[in-house]
Amino acid sequence: MRQLVKNFIYLVSQRYSQRTFLKQTLPRFWYGSSNYNTATSEEQLRKILEKQFPQAKVIQVEDVSGGCGAMYNIYVETKDFKGLSIPKQHQAIYAALNEQIKQIHGLHVVTKVPP
Repeated sequence: MRQLVKNFIYLVSQRYSQRTFLKQTLPRFWYGSSNYNTATSEEQLRKILEKQFPQAKVIQVEDVSGGCGAMYNIYVETKDFKGLSIPKQHQAIYAALNEQIKQIHGLHVVTKVPP
């Protein structure tokens, strides 16, 4: 097992920067991608959005990256967006998730004002 880990570290270190390897790749290898990042990240993002938009009728967060937590679809329906343009609505989402966005490859955001 020790040799397997050494070989893995050597091969991955050739491909990734030290920072990426230590913060993302190694934990995903160790815990498995489905256990390490996906469920907690979806839940974490949803909780942040629920806190930022307490009047939201619907908040949906879905990991669409195949389990690695790199790409999310986000849907938020709230009266807080009334009178805001779509870019301003999306900026509000990005502002709420400012710290988490640094660890995410991409977001697909859809916002709506309820009738």
